[in-house]
Amino acid sequence: MQANLLEFLKSMKMEDNLLIPFLGLILLFLSTFIFFIVRSLFFQESLERKIYKKAHHKEYSEVIRLANDFLENNQKQKKSNSLLILYYLGMAYEATSSFSNALKCYLDAGMLAVKSKKLYHSILLHTAKSYNEIGKSKEALAYYLMLLEQDSSNIEALYDLAKFHYQNKNGKKARGYLEKLLKKRPGLLDARLIYGKIFLESGAYSSALKQFELLKKYDRDNFEVHYYRAKTLENLKRYSDAVKNYQWILSQDWAPSDQIDIQKAQEECKISVINLYIKVKDYQNGIRFVSEYLGKPGNDETKIELIYLYANLLWNSGEEYQALKNFERIYKIKSDYKDVSIIYERYKKILPQNYLARYFTSDEESERNNFDGVCRRILGKHQFNLLYKHSDFYIYSKGVFYIIFYRHIEPIAFSKLTDIEVILNSYKVKSQNAEIYSLSGVREDAVTHFLLKNARLIEGEEFIMTLKKLYLREGQV
Repeated sequence: MQANLLEFLKSMKMEDNLLIPFLGLILLFLSTFIFFIVRSLFFQESLERKIYKKAHHKEYSEVIRLANDFLENNQKQKKSNSLLILYYLGMAYEATSSFSNALKCYLDAGMLAVKSKKLYHSILLHTAKSYNEIGKSKEALAYYLMLLEQDSSNIEALYDLAKFHYQNKNGKKARGYLEKLLKKRPGLLDARLIYGKIFLESGAYSSALKQFELLKKYDRDNFEVHYYRAKTLENLKRYSDAVKNYQWILSQDWAPSDQIDIQKAQEECKISVINLYIKVKDYQNGIRFVSEYLGKPGNDETKIELIYLYANLLWNSGEEYQALKNFERIYKIKSDYKDVSIIYERYKKILPQNYLARYFTSDEESERNNFDGVCRRILGKHQFNLLYKHSDFYIYSKGVFYIIFYRHIEPIAFSKLTDIEVILNSYKVKSQNAEIYSLSGVREDAVTHFLLKNARLIEGEEFIMTLKKLYLREGQV
């Protein structure tokens, strides 16, 4: 035993000059290898932090540059080392609307992230969004559903799926996802807004109003909330409330929105208000409202519609000649707009006779140009009594002689002649002779009316010349 040990020691002494350099070489190799591994890991960890910070501060071009440099320089490394780099790169591409590049990053990252559930779910969500952005809706839907299979209560997936189906006109499915979502997160205002819009668009107006009333409390600065609430009130036939809401919307200064074209929606509000005034026959308020907005800058198409509605308001309020002048105004701008060309062709012969505006008026108050004043000027020096005032006609009498001034440009209907006849027969002094002033005469079905047997009809050219001579004498033509 002692002999063997001595022999070993002798051999060690003999090979000492060779062993020490050999061991030093091995130690140097191991140190270098460990150094490069540690350096590589530290560098990557440091880069991930750097990229994360850049992404957090929205420095997306820097994220793209750093990540791509790393991926190009480390192609031979295991791909798992690139997971977070790919993820942040995808987010940077997505934020800069480069959705095809983002999708490629997310798909590559998704292959590496199956062991990290939270990150994998996020990648699935972003993959679905990217597919949706490039128009591949089927693929987007597949990834949303894949995510919900793994996380049925994922808030973002439920919301995105609801939006996806709403945008694709599938309100029923969108509503289903929204109900699941709002059950978990009732305070998600954007989701509740879509929920209300779905009710509105499906005709469930009472349910829609409940949503918009709730949103009005908690999202009062959101233009869409007030806009759709007003539309809901209109559909519920709460016209007065709808008008107030539309007018309030028009009185406010709204911040720009990514969700809705506010200027266009406000133009629609103007149209809605006027249509509602026409619907409830509040023509004077309608005229005041439209007059205010006709003098302000606006969209050309809206301007034409406002003039068209203004003409309708004037016509319905008795200012028929002024209404025709506004239809003519539209005809000169856009002759094929709605029924304007038909109206213009029917009345173009009387449009140059501006003095007709003094007869076809609803004015009952002004000293000179009120309708009674115009009629008495036609009657001249003869003393006639005004027996009956109506928005359709005035009746004057002198003994057994009656004169009826019809206030509309359209011909008199049979039923209206009957109304006049009944009124005339109600007086103690029965009519033995009468004149009826009507620019367009009577309708075809009324030419045989009994009233016309004892009445002379002053119409067409005779009607026009009567007024023209009157205003020529006064130097007003």
